[in-house]
Amino acid sequence: MARHGCVPDAVLYQTVIHALCDQGGVAEAATLLDEMFLMGCPADVNTFDDLVRGLCGLGRVRDAARLVDRMMMKGCTPSMLTYGFLMEGLCRARQVDEALAMLGRVPEVNVVLFNTVIGGCLAEGKLDKATELYEIMGSKGYPPDVHTYSILVHGLCKLGRFGSAMRLLGEMEEKGCAPNVMTYTTLLHSFCRNGMWDDTRAILDQMSAKGLSMNSQGYNGMIYALCKDGKFDDAMRLIQEMKSQGCKPDICTYNTVIYHLCNNDRMEEAEHVFGNLLEEGVVANGITYNTLIHALLRSGRWQQGLRLANEMVLNGCSLDVISYNGLIKALCKEGNVDRSMGLLQEMMEKGIKPNNFSYNILISELCKARKVRDALELSKEMLNQGLTPDIVTYNTLINGLCKMGWTHAALNLLEKLPNENVHPDIITYNILISWHCKVRLLDDASMLLNKAVNGGIVPNERTWGVIVQNFVRQPVNLEAY
Repeated sequence: MARHGCVPDAVLYQTVIHALCDQGGVAEAATLLDEMFLMGCPADVNTFDDLVRGLCGLGRVRDAARLVDRMMMKGCTPSMLTYGFLMEGLCRARQVDEALAMLGRVPEVNVVLFNTVIGGCLAEGKLDKATELYEIMGSKGYPPDVHTYSILVHGLCKLGRFGSAMRLLGEMEEKGCAPNVMTYTTLLHSFCRNGMWDDTRAILDQMSAKGLSMNSQGYNGMIYALCKDGKFDDAMRLIQEMKSQGCKPDICTYNTVIYHLCNNDRMEEAEHVFGNLLEEGVVANGITYNTLIHALLRSGRWQQGLRLANEMVLNGCSLDVISYNGLIKALCKEGNVDRSMGLLQEMMEKGIKPNNFSYNILISELCKARKVRDALELSKEMLNQGLTPDIVTYNTLINGLCKMGWTHAALNLLEKLPNENVHPDIITYNILISWHCKVRLLDDASMLLNKAVNGGIVPNERTWGVIVQNFVRQPVNLEAY
């Protein structure tokens, strides 16, 4: 702008700094502030507050504090909002003692500043300090508000002080501060997490009597806790209650139920819930489909898993890496390696990065089909994808090479393992020893056993079984092992 004869003014600088801080460009905003001063433009408290907020959000509380010092040197007085950002940053950085000290130094305080530091104290388990601040508030003419009480209730519940939390709820009402949905939801979630179902029902009844009802987030938290505790009938009843209160269950509600049913091997019920989604006016998402596909594949129902994956894609949802791996494994089990390879390609095209398991399944299947050259090429592709073949990959390849009768190539691969920062294990040596014994290269098998032991690998029952079975016709000195 300046190059074209148009000099930016303070308002333009302030607008851009605000936008940069909102979008995470705090470093650029700080540079622009310096430029602003060089251009002789004054910065107001809002501009400084934007940067203080941005720096604290990045955990750079020291830099934020230095900026406040600079702010005062420029003749700009920090506001309560400025100090609020700093205290919140200190509490988030677990420096609550410094936040307490700052609270004692600021020229003017309000309920929000007290609430910030009380929350910080409770996050560090400093209940006594939080209680002390709560008492000071009232004596200094800043009566605690509903947020103060909600913060204290949350902290007490987190520390397992449920009785104290309930007493505080009573005290809150005595002082004329009505609990809101957030206060009750905090209590409900804590009771649910701790299996206090009778207390949960009492709080729900209390809310209902006051004409309060939870939002979907509150209900979902309770439904999650019930499902986690295996109380599926209660969870389904709560969904019905949720509907009667005019709060529509969403896909998160049903995903929670489906996930826990699948994890408890109650597939029929999970599929029933899934089948009723459209009737409930809820559309399944990727999490819904992937959860069911994982469960179907785990239970060996490959065909149903494949059908559901096709339905999922038709409905515009994407498979995750676990579902792809399960489907690749299922297709390999059916002997359809080409289609499995197609799925691997599809994963990459859709921006889903295959992992070692994806490749290891295919490499194993290619080796079983005596397509070892293809398997070796696939292991090179792993490297191109930024993955490092692991000992499972190499053991599979070594076994495949031996199966083809290419024992020298298998031994060469063994020698390369240290260069790839992969250490052979007893499975590696068992494969090699077993194949060398099969082709009666017993001296080589004996040397491999010696190499394993010298490398600190302890032979197992399978090792000795192969050795004994193959050396009974040819004596060998086993005392060395």
